[in-house]
Amino acid sequence: MFKAKRSRAHFTAYYDGEDLVGFTYLIVGHNVNYLMYLAVNDRIRSKGYGTQILTHLKATYPAQTLVLEIEHPDPKATNAKQRFARLQFYLKNHFHQTPHLAADGPVTYQLLATDPKVDPAVIYRHHFRWFAWPLGWLYPAPKQIK
Repeated sequence: MFKAKRSRAHFTAYYDGEDLVGFTYLIVGHNVNYLMYLAVNDRIRSKGYGTQILTHLKATYPAQTLVLEIEHPDPKATNAKQRFARLQFYLKNHFHQTPHLAADGPVTYQLLATDPKVDPAVIYRHHFRWFAWPLGWLYPAPKQIK
């Protein structure tokens, strides 16, 4: 929440009337915006709110690439069905899978982007390290699928 008070971090809540439908936490800058969180109220999922939120973000920042990470789709994972559904959601919303992976403990994440040629070093250098300051130097460069 401390970083949300900075100009590079945009924490936004989305409503349908009086009802909170979801929120995003976006780090902006350097022609690439990193979507750290997109959450939609689980009681109203599959009603188009996530798509509307992504559409809003893309319209708000039309000249910037939007990137995010999801748990790498792995058929052996205990939540394999959820991972696959999440991937399908983002592909349907015009994101592309990139070959870039990053490990965080036992979980491997895959970078998705509206521009498949995005340079993952930009995300790590300008977004994660800013977000994690003063410990940003601990974040490794992403691993690429072989």
